[in-house]
Amino acid sequence: MSLGHGLTLNFPEDAVILATVSSEPGLHGDVRAALDSRFRFESVWDLSHDDSSRLLGLKADQKCLVIIDFSNDARALPLARALGGRPNLSIVAVGTGGNRDELLVLMQAGVRDVLPHLTSGDLVQAANRGLGVLGTAGEVLADLWAFVPAKPGCGASTVATNAAGMAARVADDPTLLLDFDIRLGVTTFLLKAEGTRNIVDALQQLDRLDRDLWSVLVSQIGHLHLLGSGAADLSQVFLADQFRRLLDFAVRQYSLVAVDLPGTMEAHECDTLLRATRILLVCTPDIGALHVARRKAQWFEEMALTDKVSIVLNCVERRSTLSVKEIERIIHLPVRYLLPAATKDISAAVHKGDILDQNCPLGKQIATIAADMVPAKSVIKKSSPVRRFVEYFSVSPARDSRSA
Repeated sequence: MSLGHGLTLNFPEDAVILATVSSEPGLHGDVRAALDSRFRFESVWDLSHDDSSRLLGLKADQKCLVIIDFSNDARALPLARALGGRPNLSIVAVGTGGNRDELLVLMQAGVRDVLPHLTSGDLVQAANRGLGVLGTAGEVLADLWAFVPAKPGCGASTVATNAAGMAARVADDPTLLLDFDIRLGVTTFLLKAEGTRNIVDALQQLDRLDRDLWSVLVSQIGHLHLLGSGAADLSQVFLADQFRRLLDFAVRQYSLVAVDLPGTMEAHECDTLLRATRILLVCTPDIGALHVARRKAQWFEEMALTDKVSIVLNCVERRSTLSVKEIERIIHLPVRYLLPAATKDISAAVHKGDILDQNCPLGKQIATIAADMVPAKSVIKKSSPVRRFVEYFSVSPARDSRSA
């Protein structure tokens, strides 16, 4: 159902409960007034924080859109933490998230939709997003690998591009590479995909994103699908929610998604990292990079992400000042991959707009990353999200002229 302004309302086939948790009766009324006439719910629960334990008793097959009032965050946050991560629940936090620290706490609690100020229009948008997520409950989502530089120049984009490209060659399904560095990304340059659509185009057209549009947006390099960087444009500003919606779409279409992040730790990066299956922090052995890597390791620890993170030590020389064990003691994270310096091999690949030769020393080591990325064979095989030209038509089987 279309509501105008590009918004299409989601009506999941399964019944959904609407639960509002607040000690303020007025907020219950505001939620009902905004949503009752626009969505169909199985039932509506008006709960105070004292009786919110009812939500903990929901069965796994009961879907629920939960609106939590954070005017009293001491009571709201423990509830959000208790409910976060359940695939049958979609949580919207109201009256919080006005600054970076609050957003990080909410992300840790598993909350993905935040309304600092409650307005009818914003609530309808948030409910629509939540119902869309509930409509995907039970789907097999992609393995998500996030590549993060310790600091600019550590080679994270080169590693991400080549690892994704090599994974695509051995995976059963197409592999997607997303470049979330909208200002200074280089994936498009590395693969000579200039002149094609890019990540900015996708973010600008989210309201009408479907498989048909997706087929136009992504570049195909063999089995690798690329939504790469555009021309450097510091004027473009996008909300974290826009990146989240794009990622929501992508992980439903693919079995493996790699994301190249800029490493600035903005809100959209935080959300991506919290959702990631694995996080690879790409670092070089110089003291400056190790220092910044240590600071990011502390941040990962605060976000309870340490068990997902491994170090990719790039540009390793045979005679290194520091041993691997010494580097691990500095960063406080395990070094999983050692990549040799290979300026000539990288230059040759960029000149051709291709993935590194897997027989060169660097190619062999990145191939080990790619092998780890490829998920085990799944019983459920996803169809390619990029449609072939013939698939846009309804083609009837030809009749055998001799049987007329």
